Amino acid sequence: THTAAAFTTWDRSSPCFVIDRVLRIPCAFVTHLGASIDEKTPLLRSNDAVHKQGLRLLKNIKICTDAKAIHSFLGWEQEFFIIPAAMYRKRPDLLNCGRTLIGKLPQRNQVGDFNYFAPLCKQVETLLFNVSALMLKLGVPMAVLHNEVAPGQHEMSPIYCQSTFSADNNVLFMEVLEREAEKLGLHALMHEKPFKGINGSGKHNNWSVGTDTGMNFFYPGKTDEARMLFVTGIACLAYGLCQHNEVVRCCVAHAGNDHRLGAQEAPPAIISLYPGTGFEKHVDAVIAGAALLGYKAEKSLADPKTAAAMPAVCGVEDRNRTAPFPFCGNRFEF
Repeated sequence: THTAAAFTTWDRSSPCFVIDRVLRIPCAFVTHLGASIDEKTPLLRSNDAVHKQGLRLLKNIKICTDAKAIHSFLGWEQEFFIIPAAMYRKRPDLLNCGRTLIGKLPQRNQVGDFNYFAPLCKQVETLLFNVSALMLKLGVPMAVLHNEVAPGQHEMSPIYCQSTFSADNNVLFMEVLEREAEKLGLHALMHEKPFKGINGSGKHNNWSVGTDTGMNFFYPGKTDEARMLFVTGIACLAYGLCQHNEVVRCCVAHAGNDHRLGAQEAPPAIISLYPGTGFEKHVDAVIAGAALLGYKAEKSLADPKTAAAMPAVCGVEDRNRTAPFPFCGNRFEF
């Protein structure tokens, strides 16, 4: 305790908000000597590095030289289980660990993944719409709510925004969800793997980097400048993941999350980047001597080959659930 002093200071990249008549101020938390003792400060430092080196990169490749700032954008997806609060209070393992330590799966558990395609039960629907309305009042518009694969599992997601603001929104969302669930006699389980043998809950990060002038490093675009920036951004990301894959793996390798690895639960334990088969062909062509600008982001159609259903517009590239860093058209999902 001879160096016990620590201090909070306002994180000005994330707006303040009022909840229950109390003003909450997003903060960084550091020691007397400036050492980080929270999870927010490393993110702020990372964003500063992305800003500084991103502008340096743009200057060197002579693209978007009018940009004054580089932003890291994040859209999170939060999965969770909803169970009756009375049942929750009867389980000491759930109460103390957040997950079950003993028990047996019911005969019909995750067979066929039927829950994913079913409508929300009325009580859960009420809860999720209540949470959505409250989050909107707090400045966080929710874009998605639906069932997930496992029985009793659900997901909500907001519209993406700047990463530090988005991270704060996620913490706020979990608090609001738990409080609103209790009002309805329910309980929200946030543990990554509360039940053995069925899917656990992910917190997926839809992440991109862009300029204050509207250019996205991870969107192929329609101009030569946008395509050059896209190819450059992918090259930087691939090199970074190759050089620092242990750090990326470690940032999600805590006890709760590592119960999830395997089966149909993204991600696997091996860190890999998947930009899509079309882009891989472009890389092979560049290696063989083709032009750097040869990649074209052309959306295709998924044709059901039936007169009753029209073709659906696809993304630029297909998804790959076996890669922890798949490409999603204008971002990567970690």
